[in-house]
Amino acid sequence: LGSPAVLAEEQPEMKDLSTRLCKDVMILTGEDRVIGLAFLQGYRLGKKNTTKYDPEALGQISDKFMDYCLDNPKEKALAAFEKIAN
Repeated sequence: LGSPAVLAEEQPEMKDLSTRLCKDVMILTGEDRVIGLAFLQGYRLGKKNTTKYDPEALGQISDKFMDYCLDNPKEKALAAFEKIAN
């Protein structure tokens, strides 16, 4: 077993989705933004207890979310996404 300092370094930094702001998503670029949006979409599908989805509808939701976040950068991203995606 390693020392506590070494073990702490090996642990990934945990983040809480509910605390992330729209601006946190907006500053992501490229693949990181795609992953962030996919994570939000997956979270939403999980809450709906379904694995079925319409790719076109998901794209429209993502576009609406990004537009909303541009106008509301300090809003919580998850709350905004759930409001838009309902």
